[in-house]
Amino acid sequence: MFKVHAIPSHRLPELLRVMPKAELHIHIEGSLEPELIFALAQRNGVPLPYADVAALRSAYAFTNLQSFLDLYYAGASVLLHEQDFYDMAWAYFEKSQGRSCGAGGAVF
Repeated sequence: MFKVHAIPSHRLPELLRVMPKAELHIHIEGSLEPELIFALAQRNGVPLPYADVAALRSAYAFTNLQSFLDLYYAGASVLLHEQDFYDMAWAYFEKSQGRSCGAGGAVF
């Protein structure tokens, strides 16, 4: 049997940042960031119920299931064309790579 040594708490953030990860299940449209939601809305002429990116980002502080669903559906409403889905997927892949995510199971 081997002995596990405690990791100093000041080392944990860096350890967790570089540790390999896997996303076992993600609804990829839920990964849309506010900046991309606004860019896609503008490109596709889709009105959003948020004044700007900052207002949309502040809505990410969910208070209940309905507030989450409102945001989720607002984000999904900007996905109209093949290029939108490509841009969404590419943004997700780039972000995953930066988090040391070596595997993913994305669904739509």
